[in-house]
Order: sequence, then structure tokens, then C-alpha cells
Amino acid sequence: MRSTRSLMLSLALAVSVSLASGCATKAPQSAFYPSPADLAVEPKPVLAPEAIYSEAALDAYDIAIEARGDRLAAQVGRLCRFFDTMGMRGLDCPPPPRPG
Repeated sequence: MRSTRSLMLSLALAVSVSLASGCATKAPQSAFYPSPADLAVEPKPVLAPEAIYSEAALDAYDIAIEARGDRLAAQVGRLCRFFDTMGMRGLDCPPPPRPG
């Protein structure tokens, strides 16, 4: 009888330990959430008043606006794919960019 009592005590201890470990708080996984950079709003480039007289400054401003648009489109694509993996319906996300 002593071995049955010891076996039951060991089993009860194992069950309580497994239940207690399930109640422990777990740190959020950083891969689960979107990047903080994807949640930041990039300000629009500002055209300096002096740039009206400079063709090079206007070209640089156009390039900055175009590059910002490309970065925002990539950001929205990443967020779209994140919510798609979370199960949100009705999304039509662009494919991720190919390396290289």
C-alpha cells in the first residue's frame, strides 16, 4: 500500500506543477507584432521657399516625395500581410518584395 500512496502523491505533484506552469505569464513574442517602425507615420517632405528658384532643389524634392510614397506603400504592404496572417478577411495584399 505504501507504494500506491507514494505513486498517487507523485502523480498529484506532477499535475499541480504542470497546471502552475500553464498559469505563468509569458512575454509577448516580438515577431508576433508588427514592427514599431511600421506603425510610425512618416512626415511629408517640406519644400523650402528658396527651392522655387532652383531646378536642382525642385528635383530633389520630387525625388524625396517619390521615395516617401514608395516607403509608405511598402509599409502598408507589410501591415496588410501581418493582418492577413492574423486572419483578417477581405484583404488583397501585395506580395513581399523579392531580395536583390
